This record gives sequence, C-alpha cells and structure tokens, in this order.
Amino acid sequence: MRLGGASNFSQGWSEDTRQATLKLKVPRLRDSIRWAEVERTPGRFTFDKPTTTWPDRFAGTGVAITLTLNWGNPLYDDGKTPHSPQALAAFGRFAAATLARFPQIDTLEIGNEVNGQNFVNGPVRDAGLPDRGRYHLAMVQAAAEAVGKVRPDVQVIGGSTHSLPAGFLWPLLERPGASAMEGLALHPYTTPIDQLPAQIGFLRGHGRVRRLPLYITEFGSEDPRRAADDLVRGYTMLAALGVTEMDWYPLNERGDGMIPLIRRDGMLTAAGEAFRFVQARLRGRAVRNVSPDPFTFAYAFGEDIAVVWGAARPLTVDPATVRVFDARGGRVSLGQLELAGDRALILTGTGVTASAPSYRLGCSPLLADSFYQFAYPDAGTARAKQDGFERFLRIDGREMPLSVMPGQQHRAVPWTPYLGRSDMRDLRLTAETMLPAVKGGDGAIVHRFRADLDSALRLVATFAVSNKSTDGISVNLARNGRTLLTRSDTAPIRIDHKIALRKGQSVAVALSPRKSTRGDTTRYRIQVFDADKCKPHR
Repeated sequence: MRLGGASNFSQGWSEDTRQATLKLKVPRLRDSIRWAEVERTPGRFTFDKPTTTWPDRFAGTGVAITLTLNWGNPLYDDGKTPHSPQALAAFGRFAAATLARFPQIDTLEIGNEVNGQNFVNGPVRDAGLPDRGRYHLAMVQAAAEAVGKVRPDVQVIGGSTHSLPAGFLWPLLERPGASAMEGLALHPYTTPIDQLPAQIGFLRGHGRVRRLPLYITEFGSEDPRRAADDLVRGYTMLAALGVTEMDWYPLNERGDGMIPLIRRDGMLTAAGEAFRFVQARLRGRAVRNVSPDPFTFAYAFGEDIAVVWGAARPLTVDPATVRVFDARGGRVSLGQLELAGDRALILTGTGVTASAPSYRLGCSPLLADSFYQFAYPDAGTARAKQDGFERFLRIDGREMPLSVMPGQQHRAVPWTPYLGRSDMRDLRLTAETMLPAVKGGDGAIVHRFRADLDSALRLVATFAVSNKSTDGISVNLARNGRTLLTRSDTAPIRIDHKIALRKGQSVAVALSPRKSTRGDTTRYRIQVFDADKCKPHR
C-alpha cells in the first residue's frame, strides 16, 4: 500500500517543511493547486507562484504526488464549484495543463469531501444529495477526458467523501459517467479503526465498489497520546484490506486539532516517528490477517514481522528470537507484556508469522463484546455470523429486527453504515453509540447474550448519554426475561453483575428513553466474561 502525507504547500510555501519532509523520506504528498491562481486570464495557465510551483521543489527527489483539484475560478460560474458546461470544460483544461506541467503527479483526486458542506459551494452545495453526485461526476468526467489526452498514465479518482457513506456512494456509482472514476477516494474519520473491516466490507458489497481501488487520501487522529498507535494500526488494517493508498492528515501542523507528522519547528511528533517506523519496517511488505479470534488483531508482514493489539490478555515471546517495539519504534521490555485495544505492538524475529508463532497469547475470559463483534447482517438475516449478541428492537414486548442502513442515504443520519429501521428515521445503533428513538410504548434497543453451555458469567456494561439529553436514559438488565436491575440517569451508568446461566438461557441489556428521546445518543460498551476462566491456579 502506498503511504503519504497530506501537505498544504498550495496554501503557503515553507522550506523548513520541505526539508523536514525529505528528511522523513515521505514517499508521497497529497496536496492541491488552486485553479484561480493559475488561470487568471481565460485560456492562459501561468504557474509563477510558490503555491503553484511547489511540485518543482520536489522534482528529482522521488516524491510522488496525489493532486486534489476542487475549488472553482472567478472566471467561470462566479467562482463557485464548477457546474455549467463552460466551467466544466475549462476545469478539464486546467487539470490537463497542470498534469502536463508536473510529471511527478501520478494520481488526480477530483473534489474534496463532496458529500459535506465545507468544500462545495453555489448550486452544487444547494443541491440535494442525489444531484450532488451528478455534479461531482460531471467534474470527474471533464477532468478525466482532458487529462487522458495529455497524461493517460494518470489515475483519476473521485467519490472523495468524508466518512464511508454507502448511501451516498452507491447511487453515485450507478449514474452514467461513473466509469470515468478509476478509484474511490475516502476519508474515514468517523470510523473506529477496528470497525474498518466491517464498514469497508459493507461498502464493497456494491459491485462497482468491489472492483474499484480505494484511496484513503486523509487519515488522522486528534489524540496526541494515541496518534502513533492510530497510524500503525490504521496502516496495518488498511493494508490488509487491500487499500491502494493511505495519506496521513496532516503532514505539517495546521492548528485544527489533528496530530501532524511534523511540528512547526520541523521536529517529528510521535505520529511522525510512527510514520518513519512504518516506512522502514512495514511498507512494501505483503500483509495477511492472522487474527485468532474477534477480540485480538494480529497481522503478519512478510515472514518475520507481526503487528498485534486487542482486548487485554498476556503476551509472551521467545526472548532469544523475538524483539518487541512500540508504534514509535522504541524497544519494549519483554516482562509482563499485555495486549491493549489502543496500543500496537510490533514483533520482529524468527517464527513470529509461522503457523506456530514464537509468541503466545495468554488466557482471555472475554466471551462477547458489543464493540469488537459489531457487524452488518446479510440481507434477510437478523444477526451477523460473528456477533456475540442478538441485537434487536423491542416495543411493547414484541421483538423487531434491525436492518442495515447504508449511511447518508438521506440527510440527518450517520455518514457510515448503521443498524436501524426505515420506519424509524432517528433510531440508530452503531458499534459505539445508540439512539433509542423508538416509536411506541415500552420501546428499547436490546443486546441479548445466550449461553452455549452452563456458565458462570460476569457482565460489564457502560452507558454515557449525551449532555444534550432532556431527561436521560433507562437501562434494564434481565435474566431469561426477568428483571435483575433497572437504572435511570443523565449521568454515566455502569453495570458489573455476576450471572449464572444454564445452556440456552440468556441475559439481556435493554436501553430505552425516558419521557423524551431528545439528545439521547448514548455511548455504550457491553462485555460478557467467563467468570471462572483465567483464574490463577492454587
């Protein structure tokens, strides 16, 4: 998978940033050139500013470029996102002139988060989502036709969405002209890293997406403590999913809260150190998924590197043959190693990717996890195969199935796939949140775990309703349909309960609104543990 950084040399030249970029050996930049700065007189293309000639500063360095073209030009359509035939033709000519001028540009991304409100304007922004797709494809076609005449080697990609909105992308790809798109650009900011396989897998359920290369032209983190791990985990997951390109956003500090690779003083952040480590040890290697269970993520790079993370459990390695590194490339002590869900461990050495690897995962009592096992059921089925829970809606004692909603299928819904119902627009369930906007009395979203054998269990669940909630939520815990406890609050709710079940019996957690559903979006996690497993021997 190609690896790059999202720079902003088109917004202001910085020689210090250039030097830091070359020192980090960033192999690819994703950036832009503004049309209005190049074509100031109709039909004349002049590259005479640092913000329009910046690719020249990387000529001969081996740095490739993914160029994003998005904004309009005051000479056409009053500077709005191009939409008229005249403006679209002019946009195509500008794209062709730019690629003819800069040979290191090998990928052209048309548009930027076209499904949102921040990077489109004029009639394109005012249009409904279906028409937004039509306008976008017209830009892609105009660029592809013009560029193909001068640089047929360049890949023209589009879609260019924030998040992974299948409800926006699938109809777009059914439109005439979609064949002009040679790849799909995505910015999965709203998808937790561990949910990327489920969401990308669902998105690829559409025939055309299945055949299109995916380009993650923006991927980043807002958490300075986790950014390095997010970069390694994200790179690992996306590479294993067969993604073509991942560009970390941002390359350099922007002041927008996203963690850059390079600070203003030119020094590397923790994410920058992780980027350097990935460059040196992982990039270019074949990767395969060797995860042993739904709660543990393990990926083999080549024959001597493995990247692992997941639910807490001990990890032991052979100290004679294996070394362990953190996401920044620092050595990790081999004493009392333990997996964590947000920390990547990189194992190198003989046998770490063999069928009998030279590392061993310790005992884990985890039986079911609402986050790790969240998935999208196949059409006509109520439960995904790998899900440890039955997830459904209950109204007045009647169980009703949830269906997969593709995401951004209309306004005011999540921009990623989720579980809901077409007759209850505000109802939603994701891996991390749920909104129990239920029509009818005694309504709740239910997670039910059924025992495969006689078991002593421990159920741990947390619920944190939004501070915008009018009157909070109610949580009910039941064994075989009989209530064990009920708690209602606007403050976070935690349940930690031991339960004995016979084979076939169940424990269920139901989340319901109180009088009002306003603001009731709730972050949640439900886990079921084997209470007797992993106890120390006496």
